[in-house]
Amino acid sequence: MAKYYHAHRVNVEACRGHGKCMRNCPTQAIRTRAGHAVIEEELCVDCGNCIAVCEPGAIVSDSDAFTEISRYKYKVVIPSPVLYTQFDATVHPYLVHEAFRRLGFDEVIDIGASSAVIARACVEHLKGYRGRLPLISCFCPAVVRLIQVKYPDLVELLLPLDMPRELTARETRKKVSEREGLAPEDIGIIYVAPCPAVIVSIKQPAEKTRSHFDGLVAIKDVYGVLQPKILELMADFAESRIPESFSFHPGWPTLGSISRSSRMENWLAVSGMSHVMQIMDDIENSRLRNVDFVEALVCMQGCIGGPFNVENAYVARTNSIKQRERYERKIPVERKEVQRLLKAGYFNLEDKILPRPTRYLDTDLVTSIKRMKEIERIQQKLRQVDCGICGAPSCKTFAEDVVGGKAELTDCIFLAESIPK
Repeated sequence: MAKYYHAHRVNVEACRGHGKCMRNCPTQAIRTRAGHAVIEEELCVDCGNCIAVCEPGAIVSDSDAFTEISRYKYKVVIPSPVLYTQFDATVHPYLVHEAFRRLGFDEVIDIGASSAVIARACVEHLKGYRGRLPLISCFCPAVVRLIQVKYPDLVELLLPLDMPRELTARETRKKVSEREGLAPEDIGIIYVAPCPAVIVSIKQPAEKTRSHFDGLVAIKDVYGVLQPKILELMADFAESRIPESFSFHPGWPTLGSISRSSRMENWLAVSGMSHVMQIMDDIENSRLRNVDFVEALVCMQGCIGGPFNVENAYVARTNSIKQRERYERKIPVERKEVQRLLKAGYFNLEDKILPRPTRYLDTDLVTSIKRMKEIERIQQKLRQVDCGICGAPSCKTFAEDVVGGKAELTDCIFLAESIPK
């Protein structure tokens, strides 16, 4: 079984073993064993639900520190568009850039331009696509991993275009290298992420061998460092001092941004893990008609609902709307140029996204059938009450654990009582 990286871990000392995270995990990747939560790495899709519901804060995130990028000769930060929404609309986006420079970064790059171009590329790709519909956006890494784990038959429907952040990092490294006369490896590019899924997509991408980023930090970890710098800058700030070269495009922080920005037809936008899974069930069962494209995000309201953010999602959404009205500069997109680049494979994913094998369903069909039959046989012995006392979220997952060698039949209190002593 492959080794999977995850952007969060269980602090065993803080965990009380209440099982709330286990009951709220959409892929049933969490168990309660020896009095604390255990994450089954091949089933986890890094949606962040467990982080959000863990009251003791026992599930903690893992991200890089700013100090790790100090070894590079030239330092670049590419913030998620969500970062701007964490500040009041009176905070000009230019101040966020200046605050990063005061922290030691040589350059701050937005992903807005890449977002606008890729949104157009989505439309052009759909025009020439003749396969099964609807296509599903691959810009939320948790959705990609959810499909890999829970809906493997839908992997072929994932849009085969790269993410704006990766395209931005790739082009930034190339341009800085040429402009500054530096070797590509001397340029450090860091991303500021709103959720654990993005961290995983950079540390262990599903669609390429290696990300174009060199490190990343969670929004909640950088916010407290940026805020004092921004307050200092606001004391004597005047918009007249902002260079003409500075432009702001909010990108895709909220639900529906991709589809609306490209004026796409026959699209559907969905957020929140339970809602996303309902739509995936509909697609799997051919119930979703007259839809060409599904924009799916596991966090409610979109990326502004990410567990690494510090602001309430609804406040952040309001900030985003006001920032768009006050500061946005439209980015012109040449349709013919996008068509040319699309035909040349400029936007394509480097590797094909494949289903993720688990210990329950193997890539070998014969083995998978044997395991499924054994799981069904054990499940028939259980009471189907999904009590969770065994440490598994349901009787079905308990049967899977037994077949996978992770649990014993006697871990079920009902079966243990029925066995003669």
